[in-house]
Amino acid sequence: MNTRLNSFLYVGLFSGLGVFSFLLLINYSGFPLLLTEASSLIGVCLFFILTFNILGYFTIRISSWLNDSYALNTRSRLRIVFVYVVVMLMFLLLNYGLLVTAKLLVGLAHPFTFPNGGVRLLILVWLVELVILGLLLAYRAMQNMLYLQQRTSALQKENDTARYMALQNQLNPHFLFNSLNTLIAEIEYNPQNAVSFTKNLSDVYRYVLQCQDRLLVTMGEELEFLNSYLFLHEVRLGNCITCNLIVADDCKERLLPPLTLQLLVENVIKHNSISASRPMEINIEVERDTLVVRNLIKPKIGDSSPGVGLQNLSNRCELITGKSIEVCDKFGVFTVKIPFANE
Repeated sequence: MNTRLNSFLYVGLFSGLGVFSFLLLINYSGFPLLLTEASSLIGVCLFFILTFNILGYFTIRISSWLNDSYALNTRSRLRIVFVYVVVMLMFLLLNYGLLVTAKLLVGLAHPFTFPNGGVRLLILVWLVELVILGLLLAYRAMQNMLYLQQRTSALQKENDTARYMALQNQLNPHFLFNSLNTLIAEIEYNPQNAVSFTKNLSDVYRYVLQCQDRLLVTMGEELEFLNSYLFLHEVRLGNCITCNLIVADDCKERLLPPLTLQLLVENVIKHNSISASRPMEINIEVERDTLVVRNLIKPKIGDSSPGVGLQNLSNRCELITGKSIEVCDKFGVFTVKIPFANE
């Protein structure tokens, strides 16, 4: 509804500018002396209105593009100023072109020069248009600011929830209890491996704490964390989890929400029966702008998943990238696709 209302507002505004320019510039050129029929004057006026609406449409599109692409990038502020200066000059050139065209149609001498105050009139019309256009762009900037504030508030709320769930998933007593029991057993039967287990357990907890204040992390950081996280489960469950990585080096700088891989791998381990007789393969690869995680479905007896973790991850991705995750359960294969975020 707001979009339709704004569209009517823009059409009315630029149509008004067209009529205003028509009345001033055409009167100056002496055009009404030639056009005695009202239908001719109406046709010329409609031409002015159409021309200003076309230029106005492109101005709005440019404004939207700038807001989407550069509004939050402080290094591109000069580029924004440059684009808006070009837009303002386009309106000046439009007025000049319309005035020259009117003089040519009337047959006045020297159509490209403006004696008798023509330059002042041209600048006056242009300045009035700049004031109105500036108010319009200020209104759009305020709308965009309010939208960004609402988006930031929603993202902060979702991020707080995600931080809580990440701590709950990683630092819950059950996970800690299993890890400590495994460590005790390793100290008794395999002291050397116990050292590696302790180091990886420390790396896991350190990463969880470090990423709590970060909105995005790189794919490389997630993969490095995943090695430590999988090591803990492999020591506890045995060598029955294989993780196949198909990620090129140039993809390791791609951005995604923190602990994404932990949540997806934990989802696989939590809801599948994994043992030496039933090993699990997890495939992680990059397809264009998407991270894809696949595994065969080997469900535990009596397991029921409410899908809270995946839904939380989907909400975070939608707020950050504008796209939600894709979950597919077909032919015994469980697939999750995560869109990468832009910087």
